[in-house]
Amino acid sequence: MQFMDVVYLILWALLAAYCFYSAHKLSPILYILGTFFVFMFGWYLANDLLPLNLFDGMYNIIFRCIAGGFLVLFVGLYFWVKKHGKPDE
Repeated sequence: MQFMDVVYLILWALLAAYCFYSAHKLSPILYILGTFFVFMFGWYLANDLLPLNLFDGMYNIIFRCIAGGFLVLFVGLYFWVKKHGKPDE
């Protein structure tokens, strides 16, 4: 494992933990964002531990589709909340 791989793993884990911690105070939408960061942590960890590169070929397409799906979901929910208010209100 290279140094930057460890930095990214720590980054994704801290962001996920912060989103899950803050979700009850700020917005339940942060649970979805935290789940995305857990996915990123898992993908980067699997990329480091497995002998194949998960950022090449078909694996990269799968990664981009999942990341794009999370992006569309989160942006859609963000605008819905901006228009209708917080879900718990």
